[in-house]
Amino acid sequence: MVVQISRCLFVIAISLVTLLTASAAEVVTIGVLAHRGDSFARARWEPTIAYLGERLEGYEFKLRPLSLEGVQAALEGGRIDFLLTNPGHFNGISDDFRLTQVASLKTDRRGKPTTGNRYGAVIFVRASRSDIRTLGDLKGKSFAAVAPDAFGGYLAAAYTLQRNGIEPERDLGAIKYLGFPQDEIVLAVINGDEDAGTVRTGILESMIADGRISAGDIRVINPQTIDGFDLLLSTELFPEWTFVSTASTSSDLRKKVAQVLFEIDENTKAAQAGRYGGWNTPMYDGRVRELLEAVRKTGIKAPVNNIYWLAAVVVVMLLIAGFAVYYQKGSGKLFVARRRANAKQKQFLRLTPRENEVLTHVVSGKTNKEVARELDISPKTVEFHRKHLMKKLDAENLADLVRIAIERENLAE
Repeated sequence: MVVQISRCLFVIAISLVTLLTASAAEVVTIGVLAHRGDSFARARWEPTIAYLGERLEGYEFKLRPLSLEGVQAALEGGRIDFLLTNPGHFNGISDDFRLTQVASLKTDRRGKPTTGNRYGAVIFVRASRSDIRTLGDLKGKSFAAVAPDAFGGYLAAAYTLQRNGIEPERDLGAIKYLGFPQDEIVLAVINGDEDAGTVRTGILESMIADGRISAGDIRVINPQTIDGFDLLLSTELFPEWTFVSTASTSSDLRKKVAQVLFEIDENTKAAQAGRYGGWNTPMYDGRVRELLEAVRKTGIKAPVNNIYWLAAVVVVMLLIAGFAVYYQKGSGKLFVARRRANAKQKQFLRLTPRENEVLTHVVSGKTNKEVARELDISPKTVEFHRKHLMKKLDAENLADLVRIAIERENLAE
């Protein structure tokens, strides 16, 4: 009896120690840009996250698949410690959130297509479209992409079009932003819902390997052949995925995670499940920054010289200012608190050139159709940008968006 009681007490003691140790573990959340959807992201990256947990005691690692908007919200709310994304996305938001590169993904592995740890974008059409053979043939045609600020899912292709004398939002018939997963873009083109589309390299080959499409379903526009890169390609190449840490992550944890990632090679189960070859030090991404800068410059248009438009802006500003004064008198504390919160939030936000253009026209009181005519884009694209602006600026309605825009201009002065 004494022996049994002793054994029970020992088991209880071990359980308590295990429970206390588990509860004391520091939770580390790793966000990943889920370009092919949540389930694909979890299947690919959870083994790597589990490997980090096995190698680093005292930490509990959790994976969080995110959309482009989800990444923005998670960083603003301080809900992730690390982020796995492409260099284009990283460079677009790194200054806003003080992100630091930790490692670059190695995609090459034995017996698989060679990439040189680089990627680009593919512009493609349904194979039966005999009327679309060149980039120039895309003029007037509908075009499917991920989002206006998606690097591999739009910007790389847009830059290639620009360099070939085609302004996407002016010359294409309509740009449809379908979001994630990128597979839906491929299916929309094959099914005839859209004339053409673009996805990051590797998507088509993966869908063919999974039996979702066949190689004969699509035809690549502006095909490129580059030594050391075996995938279908229409653009130039850029460094592969990057693993980055947020500003709140300690340098000690960042160093520990980097060391574990560098241990992974193509024979590790985590790499085999993730279909990659390992990790290396961050790759040079100068071409990424050059492309983003070029897109920003070409995306900015000259101000509209229209006295009536200017008058409308003045009237709207006066009306909003009057509303603000009235609202402040009615609930001063709430107004001031909210204004400070918005001002603080905007320190971390940087709107794209196109979003700034749309915001300017929205403030002037124009409808989606009027804005679309001014910017030579479709009304649906304007609506997409408006929704994106509402989320970025935390606006509850149109009046709130206008008020925030005016406050933003006052802060800039």
